[in-house]
Amino acid sequence: MIRPLFADKVYVELVHASTGMFERWPEAVGGDPGFVQPGFLRVTESLDQAVIGADLGLLRGLGVPVEILTAAQMRSLAPFAEFSDAEKGVFLPRGGFADPQRTTVALADAARRLGVEIVEGVAVTAIEASGGSVQAVKTDRGRVAAGTVVNCAGAWSGRVAALAGIDIPIEAIRSPTCLFQRPDRLPVSGPIISDGVHRVYLRAQGADLIRAAHFGWTQDPCDPDQWDESITQGQLAAIRSSLEQRYEAMKRMVSYGGFSAMYDMTPDGHPIVSRFPQLTGFWCNCGWSGNGFAPAPAAGQAIAQQILTGKSDISLAAFAWPRPLGLDARADLKWIHR
Repeated sequence: MIRPLFADKVYVELVHASTGMFERWPEAVGGDPGFVQPGFLRVTESLDQAVIGADLGLLRGLGVPVEILTAAQMRSLAPFAEFSDAEKGVFLPRGGFADPQRTTVALADAARRLGVEIVEGVAVTAIEASGGSVQAVKTDRGRVAAGTVVNCAGAWSGRVAALAGIDIPIEAIRSPTCLFQRPDRLPVSGPIISDGVHRVYLRAQGADLIRAAHFGWTQDPCDPDQWDESITQGQLAAIRSSLEQRYEAMKRMVSYGGFSAMYDMTPDGHPIVSRFPQLTGFWCNCGWSGNGFAPAPAAGQAIAQQILTGKSDISLAAFAWPRPLGLDARADLKWIHR
């Protein structure tokens, strides 16, 4: 999902900038990321920042369009759902989603057109250093000389950092998503519905299916080399139960299973985007804890600017490691499902 609903300025800036890139993807990058922009609706009982996990004043101040909807307006926008009169909606008209595989392929194709060589199916076996600086990456297919190395290995990033003698707290966590038959009353073009009351989101997946998952993350650690990509009956039942509290028709919808992806989690839920003084030229961009896709285009640009010029249009200083003072844990870490 691509929506800048956050309480920290850096996330809002990154996702707002990335949204603009997705909107003009054909000319900015090329290819088709599968971007769809139906809007994003957060349902809530309160507009308090601690409840919705976002600072609405900050969003508006940074130019993000935000609309506050009544229950009646939400019923018109999402006739499939049931809302109480006391509930409100935070609607982001530019919210949307994209296909992660197609997005990655489009970015890789654009990089190749600019002369980048992408090598797949290769294992990194060592980070070679001399005099406190990176010299090369060793792989099972040979040595690659490099004065700058960026570790963006996701759930494997802790292992890669260890090869460079860097200790970062990355834990691989499975995250389940369920697929269901789409109810007739749920429009394919309707908004992403993010239910802040029952901590579950729902959106169309093509013409015939919907996908749904809980907020936050699930305490389900795994080995990234052997993780189970399926979902359990208990996970399916828990997500369906949350959906049924908002959508009565979900009691009759057929399940089409689902899948489990991996989050590279950090203790505070924020990513580690940092250079390391003990090893010049070594960078980490990892630990995004489930929030990495939406900011990715703008974050990648900012990291490149920092490496090349020492500064970036959007500051990533909050994500340095060790952490700078004043960065609180991500708000939705308390929305964990056990």
